[in-house]
Amino acid sequence: MRRSVAILAAVFLLLLFILPAATQVSNSAGGQNTEALTADYNQAMQAKEWPRAIVLAQQLVTLKATSLNLKLLGNAQLYSGSSDAALANYDQALAAAQQEKPAEGHSMTEWKDGLAQIYIGRGNALLKLKRNAEAIAAYNQSAELASNAGLAYFNLCAVLYNIGNTVDSAAACRKCVQADPTRANAWFVLGSDLFADLPVTAQGKVQSSPETREALEKYLALAPDGPHAADVKAMLEMIEK
Repeated sequence: MRRSVAILAAVFLLLLFILPAATQVSNSAGGQNTEALTADYNQAMQAKEWPRAIVLAQQLVTLKATSLNLKLLGNAQLYSGSSDAALANYDQALAAAQQEKPAEGHSMTEWKDGLAQIYIGRGNALLKLKRNAEAIAAYNQSAELASNAGLAYFNLCAVLYNIGNTVDSAAACRKCVQADPTRANAWFVLGSDLFADLPVTAQGKVQSSPETREALEKYLALAPDGPHAADVKAMLEMIEK
């Protein structure tokens, strides 16, 4: 007997808003202007002033169309509801990133992490456009590139759960909590995936499953007052002792 637990109306859109490292800002007037614009952009995003954030990001792109600046513009557009425009800028950011690829022999970690963030944004835009298969592909690309793939795998597990693929969702959740065991919502989705497919005993209880119980208890340990705490407690109560 399969049960569904209404847990996620939509995937959590977790974009990374990162200030450029100091070494990325030159001492020129243009560099100082970039630094000030980026600080203003981050403040606008935190305040959810999407139109202002878009204007500031467009100014950054006009100064220099780097992959970072194009990604910032895509982020602001995505949050404003302009998913098509955001997707176009994420694609431009990917193209710019290829031009910025470090020469052979140099560290690729920072560059790959930047690409991974763009793929996260691209996946989020595709998801908003209901292009789920392409969104899943983008999250997988992010996971392959990121030095810590917790965010990409979480988005995967949430999207897959929402479309009813609890098996692949659980697999992605396991990878997520392996990369980032502190991500409470990943434990919640994992527990919900597993719970949905547990058989029911003759006594009307859900059959015991150590992994399901562990995942749900992990969520409560990390987020005892979290938004899903009541659902988790209800599921635990239904599992056979």
